[in-house]
Amino acid sequence: MASNIPHSYGLLLFPGFEVLDAAGPIEVLNILSKYLSHSEMNLSVIAETVDDLVTPGPFAPGDENSKQFTGQQLYQPTHSFATAPKDLDVLIIPGGRGVNRTDEELKPLLSFLRHCYHGTDGRKPLQYIFSICTGSALLARTGILDGQTATTNKKAWDRVTPLGPKTHWVAKARWVESNGRVWTASGVTAGIDGMAALVGSVYGEETAERVCEFIEHVRVKEAGDDPFAEVNGCRDVLPVE
Repeated sequence: MASNIPHSYGLLLFPGFEVLDAAGPIEVLNILSKYLSHSEMNLSVIAETVDDLVTPGPFAPGDENSKQFTGQQLYQPTHSFATAPKDLDVLIIPGGRGVNRTDEELKPLLSFLRHCYHGTDGRKPLQYIFSICTGSALLARTGILDGQTATTNKKAWDRVTPLGPKTHWVAKARWVESNGRVWTASGVTAGIDGMAALVGSVYGEETAERVCEFIEHVRVKEAGDDPFAEVNGCRDVLPVE
């Protein structure tokens, strides 16, 4: 077990996020907290504002297009970027269509990520930042992935990897851990395996195994055990010197 156990977790939500990207890792942590005696954990659900519900659909609640199936799912954040705890230990960033907005549209979100990771604007630096799927595109656009190794959803490989020209993008990877702090998981369900790996590194492999038994998940234990790079014709992308 690690000597510095994280207590304060944050989940970042934004319009157009992918539900299982968020829900998979959170369920791993739910089991850890509820059934495996880690009641010291706490969670903040963070969005740009708490005044609006967040939908995985690409439109705001109440919009005509919110009649779409994804637009009918509404999530209530507990904290805004301004009120999020200053002492977050872990921040979880899902992917989804919402990452495709412009830098200007995403400016508050990207700024929040930078402050959290680097420990600026009165914040404590994160112990771990954890992205799932195309959430790595957000990390790339902040510069957090500069000089790191990372992965992303293989269906979005050619779209995401150019956003991080100073990153070594690993194609055949279920998840990638870089510098002890930066974790990036591949597409959607890979977030469960990546979070199980993070739990294993922090709390021990026995605990990670017990979590996966609780949720009846057949865990991928090797970070390089990923068939989707070949399926999608993805190859490693080296950083530009």
